[in-house]
Amino acid sequence: MEVIDTQTLAERLAGGDTYIRTKNGEVRGLAITTRDNPEAPEVIVVGQGPRILASAQRLMACEKAVPVYLKQGVNSWAYRGEFRAKKFSKDSSVIEQYRRHRAAEKVAGILFMEMVDDIDEPEVGAGWSINPEIRKAIEDAAVQCIWAYYKKEKYKIKDRQKDNCGYDLLVTKGKEVLHVEVKGTAKAEPAFWLTRNERAASAQTSWRLAVVTNALSDEPSEPNFYTTAQMEAAFDLEPYQWRAKLKT
Repeated sequence: MEVIDTQTLAERLAGGDTYIRTKNGEVRGLAITTRDNPEAPEVIVVGQGPRILASAQRLMACEKAVPVYLKQGVNSWAYRGEFRAKKFSKDSSVIEQYRRHRAAEKVAGILFMEMVDDIDEPEVGAGWSINPEIRKAIEDAAVQCIWAYYKKEKYKIKDRQKDNCGYDLLVTKGKEVLHVEVKGTAKAEPAFWLTRNERAASAQTSWRLAVVTNALSDEPSEPNFYTTAQMEAAFDLEPYQWRAKLKT
């Protein structure tokens, strides 16, 4: 995990006192204090005020992934990867779930972020370079493939991709209920990332992993399906980051 000082942070992103750093109207990255956002970078509590809201809306409108740094201490920022905005919710129940110590009347909404990676990037440079358009195309193609599969099998399907619930599709037939997380890759070898929400949701017996390889080709693979136990047996699940708390 790379740790840099405040001056280097300003050189890479931009200076300022807001967590969304912009330069010439472009979002350059995020510099987050976990005191106010303990679940960052996946969940960010957005405060009230026109300037703060404008920054959050600018981030939502930004289609590319941006680097995220978390404050570790005085003059110390840790790089956490490339993230993009997934959803901004103003729902009162969502705010109540995530606001923690922040007063509800001082919270405008909850911003959900997702990490992106370079697994499926055909032409990747050094570090975390990634083409978000290709990543989105892979995701969409994989979901379409799985949707078509379940539709053919006479299941009812509901899109839950924007609900940050740990799976993409709610699939039902009679009394059978499945929570299906879809992963796609542009390559023939299946490789993917699991978010914290997705890993937590996999504890449910209804959770399924659906994997589509060669998703962007004219002939994508037949989907492979896994229960949580089957996924754990088939794949090496390597932790990418750890959250540490004092032992009690």
